[in-house]
Amino acid sequence: MKLIKVSVAIYACTTMTHLNASEYHQKKISITFDDIPIHGEFTLSAESLKKINLKLLATLKKHDIKATGFVNEGHLKDNPKLLKSLLTEWQTQGHSLGNHTFSHLSYHKTDLNTYLKDIKKGSTTTQAVLGNQKQKFFRPPYLHAGETNKTQHALFQGLHQLGLSLVPVTMENADYVFDAPYTVKLKEKQVSMAGEYKKQYLTFTEARFDFYENASSKMFDTPIPHVLMLHVNQLNADSLDAILTSLKSRGYLFQSLDKTLQHPVYSQPTQAFKFGIHWLFRWDKSKSNKVNWATEPEPSSNAFVDHQQAITTLNKGKL
Repeated sequence: MKLIKVSVAIYACTTMTHLNASEYHQKKISITFDDIPIHGEFTLSAESLKKINLKLLATLKKHDIKATGFVNEGHLKDNPKLLKSLLTEWQTQGHSLGNHTFSHLSYHKTDLNTYLKDIKKGSTTTQAVLGNQKQKFFRPPYLHAGETNKTQHALFQGLHQLGLSLVPVTMENADYVFDAPYTVKLKEKQVSMAGEYKKQYLTFTEARFDFYENASSKMFDTPIPHVLMLHVNQLNADSLDAILTSLKSRGYLFQSLDKTLQHPVYSQPTQAFKFGIHWLFRWDKSKSNKVNWATEPEPSSNAFVDHQQAITTLNKGKL
């Protein structure tokens, strides 16, 4: 009888160890959105903004995911009522609201005091929506976190004084490049052409996922929890379900940003960079140099041309 009890105990212990090990090695990811309530390269109607935000929220709810959104209050400075309404939708559905400056400033083109003032200004409506809950996350526009080690350190200190932590990115898919031409084709009611842009975007996203998974496996002994950056735009409103389904098929579990940032990798310092780039690149270039970053998939030159032409069309109000 004692032998049976010992065997059961050993089995239980072994099973628990395997479960814990399995859980530890499980791929995990946090979903984040920049530019709530809208990515600001061109102007959309209030009705379009509502539809985009509500569709993103509906998809997140479908997949039972709590995301973190980084707010640019300046994008709706002329419609504070709509801004507060949209932010309230995100907050009441359990998503975190971080800071992305008021004016979408580049830190690399702004002195620190002006930049910190813009961050404070960008928290006014958001904090009113959050109530007693304090903003704690910040993401720099363009991923500009300091051109030199000195300016990077100064930013971190300034954010600390504001009670904010800078949130890295380890996966991104250049969604803004594909969004403008996609939006133009939808406005022109060229549904088939819009579908081609969406297909191109999702194919590119898969290529990026493949690359980042391979890169992180070369850099680290075990899977790290990733932070995916998307933007609030029409293309993602229509593509998010496919993106999240793909991540699930790759074996990812979705978790809060709080939990992801507890992983030791997010405490690693990095050298400063003059350009905006994700943190896999920063970590690798600051330490081990194990990845051939020249092979990172990039949008085609035609995609950039289409993007610029679409931006011009949309900003001239030709549609």
